[in-house]
Amino acid sequence: MKRRDFIKQTAIGAAGVLALTNQVRAAGNSLEAYLSERSDMSLADRITSEGLWREVSKHFNPTDDFINLEYGYFSPATLETLEQEISATRMVNARAAQYFRQEMSGDVERVRTELADIAGVSAEEVCITRNTTESLNIVINGLDMAPGDEIVYTNQDYGSMLEALRMKASRYGIVLKQVDIPMHPNSDEEIVKRYEEAITPRTKLLHMTHMYNLSGQVIPVRKICDMGHRHGIESAVDAAHTFAHLDYQIPDLNCAYFGASLHKWLCSPVGLGILYVRKDKINDMWPLLGDVASDKDDIRKLEHLGTRPVQQIIALSEAIRFHRVIGSELKEARLRYLSSRWMDQFRGHDRVVLNTPAEPARHGALGNVGIRGVDSKELARFFHERHNIFTTEKSIPDLFTGVRVTPGIPTPVKHVDRFVEALSDAAEKLG
Repeated sequence: MKRRDFIKQTAIGAAGVLALTNQVRAAGNSLEAYLSERSDMSLADRITSEGLWREVSKHFNPTDDFINLEYGYFSPATLETLEQEISATRMVNARAAQYFRQEMSGDVERVRTELADIAGVSAEEVCITRNTTESLNIVINGLDMAPGDEIVYTNQDYGSMLEALRMKASRYGIVLKQVDIPMHPNSDEEIVKRYEEAITPRTKLLHMTHMYNLSGQVIPVRKICDMGHRHGIESAVDAAHTFAHLDYQIPDLNCAYFGASLHKWLCSPVGLGILYVRKDKINDMWPLLGDVASDKDDIRKLEHLGTRPVQQIIALSEAIRFHRVIGSELKEARLRYLSSRWMDQFRGHDRVVLNTPAEPARHGALGNVGIRGVDSKELARFFHERHNIFTTEKSIPDLFTGVRVTPGIPTPVKHVDRFVEALSDAAEKLG
């Protein structure tokens, strides 16, 4: 191939760097047209229409040698997003320093604005990070606190965030106050009360997880944040499993700090996250990595990382477009339908234990299940070896043991029904 032909194929100018190939664009537009033609269908009919979701699943490429019910780790990107990432990788590799020095900033800012838009906030309040862990480490380590100041958190918060909190406590003398959240709460107020009872005059931050990664329980974040404000306390929200999964925008939560992973439910390339810091709080935040060149009230000081794989950020634009095509309301409803389809069949079973609340508002796609007298690792192994269904063991000592089961956007109902058969088989044969 001649050099100029190669450049023509790989070097995409700043104005066209976000454009897909003709084939990819046609595929994306076809889904948008397909869904538009069915806009008169009721939400209930769209949720359960396997024909509709077969069209959606054509934009993914899941392996066919096992059934994946572990989309909770991350949701693979659509074929269009993958193509965008590959095209951008070729472009960056061809243009090298010229692109990074002269054009990259414009593309990052354009995608920042798109991301902020679906989050419902200003682009001046949003960082593009690598994942939730990085986002919330920036918050936890970036807040000035004195020895004896307190952070309230829960027994079901994500392990990496617990590590960050413990390091903060060990290094600076911060006091950590753990509250225990019931597995099956009777009301939102029961959870809010647990947080409120832990507050003292030294409390500086409420840390909460919108949807627990182990049990799948959704907690009433807005009510906790509102309560915190009545006490003059801000909140940091770990939304790894709810951003682009549940139908909300960041202002709906009324929090000051927010982190999420985009490669989970937004289906971005792996290695992308979002950090939101309310505008009036940016000035007092310290960056995780040194940056004294940026203005103190510039959100960009918090994402100073050096050279990074910007092709992922370029492809994020396509993931956002795909999310918009499906829509938050339909996505949330479909994912909850898939999880409820299997969980609801085992409520009250004499051996099967559901570790996820039954109320629709208290769960999404994630569910956790155990069998009395059966080791959860053995249960996950049974599903994989006997039924070719991939799940993962997720337990908290002295609280619950179980297997996390997480259908995703490409999951057809027949895979969920296969899991119902597998769980029934396990309840009969194991233990």
